[in-house]
Amino acid sequence: MWTTAEHLRFSVMLGLRKGLKLVRGMRRALTEDEQVKVAQAIVDDLELNNWRFEQGPPREGHGPNIMKT
Repeated sequence: MWTTAEHLRFSVMLGLRKGLKLVRGMRRALTEDEQVKVAQAIVDDLELNNWRFEQGPPREGHGPNIMKT
């Protein structure tokens, strides 16, 4: 089970990847390890500045029941 900080880091990393796709050639400029390090630095800075995060319930179409009919 992931901690809140791990979920946040993963979400930031996915957002980073989506953002890097907008800049030609940038996605390939960072390795996955580098993306994780950048995401962790962002999470650390947000926590340092006293931001609090909690994950809400899954949105429709996400989660383990996505394939149920």
